[in-house]
Amino acid sequence: MVDRDTSQVVDIVAFRDTKDVTEWLKGYPDIEVVSRDGSISYAKAIEEAFPQAIQVSNRFHLVKNLTEEAKEYIKRTLPRKIKMSGMTEFPEENCLEPKNKCTRLEMLQMQREKEKNKKVQKVKKLFFKRGYSSRKIAIELGLSPRTVLKYIKYEGKMIHGSKGASKRSNLDPYKDTIIAMNLDRGTTMEIFRTICKEGYRGSYSNLKTFLAKHNKESGRRNRNPPTTPILERRHLITLLYKDISKLKESEQKKVRIYIEGNGDLQKVYSAIKEFRRILAQKDTNNLEKWIETTKTYSIPELNHFVHGIERDLPAVKNAARLDDNNGLIEGIINKIKVIKRVMYGRCSFELLRLKVLML
Repeated sequence: MVDRDTSQVVDIVAFRDTKDVTEWLKGYPDIEVVSRDGSISYAKAIEEAFPQAIQVSNRFHLVKNLTEEAKEYIKRTLPRKIKMSGMTEFPEENCLEPKNKCTRLEMLQMQREKEKNKKVQKVKKLFFKRGYSSRKIAIELGLSPRTVLKYIKYEGKMIHGSKGASKRSNLDPYKDTIIAMNLDRGTTMEIFRTICKEGYRGSYSNLKTFLAKHNKESGRRNRNPPTTPILERRHLITLLYKDISKLKESEQKKVRIYIEGNGDLQKVYSAIKEFRRILAQKDTNNLEKWIETTKTYSIPELNHFVHGIERDLPAVKNAARLDDNNGLIEGIINKIKVIKRVMYGRCSFELLRLKVLML
């Protein structure tokens, strides 16, 4: 229990059942207003101890409970990944601008070129700066004398011998068919089956490698057809807590389209928005109207929340009417948790109580 006016902890007890809490509260007969969470047992204890006291349900817990119920509804009714039927999109990889991504073979060639150029520079350094003979350099670096002489005379950078060279392939007789089908967006398997009928006896992976190289050189990163966009359920859950502007633009479009086609989801978001407005603007006159409207939605999770606030309606109305809240005590609870961590393993309740009363 915390005194709102002084921000001081009044007392802390080790029980929570209605009878004991009632007896404890009777020791403070001057209490006029009590801000609390939605616990029915606490509400009953306060009612019995102070029949004339004003009870205020904490706004944070009210909104939290409503959004948690809405979250459970979304998780119950929607899969984690929602297919957006009626929409199509090209994956980002389908863009026509080539990307500077090297193949494994090209990376290997680049690594070999780099190593060879290092050797060339080392040979030249030993020959020109240190005056080593070509034979001595060959012995020290483990190269043949002929290679050492070649490196000494070489100007510029060494390039891999096969770089840019065109090799013969068993795909050569079928290249016209492959390229034509590739332009028509045929899949790799469709192309493979077609050229096999024409006499190709090579492997599928060989064709796949050829197409990857061809698409890269021509600027086509991916030949896959347009896909059905996927909306992740977590983005719909995010809207329970944040504005849609917090999502990426691409996700905003999907979310808007999906919500427009889902009437029940529109009702859920509308209920949360209106409930928050009632609390923020202290519009107690429309609270009961909101309750009746929400009941007509026939959504079990929302009905569960509505049933809960109907049992505690006076306190909920006071939450919308008054400024009292549990913010102060939530901060003190965090301090209590720190004390408990520090005293871990040697903390009796009485010692904890004394430390808390010193806050």
